[in-house]
Amino acid sequence: MEFRIAKTEFLRGLRLAQGIADRKSTMPMLANVLLRTQGKNQLLVAATDLNVSLTAELKSTNASEGGITLGAKNLYELIANAPGDEVTLKKADNHWAEIKSGKVTYRIVGMPDRDFPKVPDHREASYSTLESAVLREMIERTLFSVCNDETRFHLNGVYFESDGSKARMVSTDGHRLSKVERTIANGPKLTSGIIIPKKGLLEIRKVLDQGPSCKLAIKTPHLFLVQEDIAIAVKLIDAQFPPYEQVIPKEHKKVITVDRGRFIDALRRAQLMSSETRGVKVAATREGVTITSDNPDLGEVREEMDAEYNGEPIAIGFNPKYVVELLSQMTCDQITINLGGELDPGLIKPLTGDDYLGVVMPMRI
Repeated sequence: MEFRIAKTEFLRGLRLAQGIADRKSTMPMLANVLLRTQGKNQLLVAATDLNVSLTAELKSTNASEGGITLGAKNLYELIANAPGDEVTLKKADNHWAEIKSGKVTYRIVGMPDRDFPKVPDHREASYSTLESAVLREMIERTLFSVCNDETRFHLNGVYFESDGSKARMVSTDGHRLSKVERTIANGPKLTSGIIIPKKGLLEIRKVLDQGPSCKLAIKTPHLFLVQEDIAIAVKLIDAQFPPYEQVIPKEHKKVITVDRGRFIDALRRAQLMSSETRGVKVAATREGVTITSDNPDLGEVREEMDAEYNGEPIAIGFNPKYVVELLSQMTCDQITINLGGELDPGLIKPLTGDDYLGVVMPMRI
């Protein structure tokens, strides 16, 4: 096997592949990237951790056909620091590879391509075309509230629903929930929701940066996303997502309207005096909102700010990190904090529009 390829083109595939290759796996092959020439002018680059797989079909000039697998991280670093604009790679004896760029020659050890795991075939799925920006926004607005506790695997991803005209993403870690809806034309029609794992969404987000539109398909047990010459397959989480609609408060007896940017700044200042077990207190009266936090080991803080509120006085405790992360995903000027009581979840959403919302569980204060 021997091929010549532009350095920028090679890096485009390797950058994505090395993020998926699993260097911590007990299977050494999963830390490698597969390189295989196809015809005269195409190079297949593939990587997998058995749950997330990626293939990139790059433009190359091939002198001979064949394949090899090389350490993904090491290869990426070598090519990124290569001095020339082009790279020539030739397979040598005993699965070694000789790489030339400019006046530099590397020789690195590899493994046979026949031992590389088979990746799911994305060509067998039926696709819908979506705007990359819409899908990227939905991912970013829910990814932050995914549960990282692996023992609660049913919460280790984002729940995705689509009826062909409207798509919805929901995530929760048990302490907070985020939900976003978007109108889409000719989207996938699912009979039931699916759970997309966090790592898969992180890699999908990188692929979405490659172009303005993408193709999406769900063929159990995988989700496939194709962006021009790059395809990613994500193994879905086989579990039951909790009935999230039951968590979202339906009655809002007390509604606080406040400037989003100023509220974020005030919470960040109060967060400096809080801890994981001691949150911040948000108290509302007809005169405005007061944010306080005290920590016996650090001190205390109190800040008053303007807000619109016409109900009876109320005070509720929140983890400021959860609220700040939620509000940081919004772009509106004004937000509403909808409360039932001091021990009820708080529903936070933009003043206008209902396509994005978050629910934050209260803390005792």
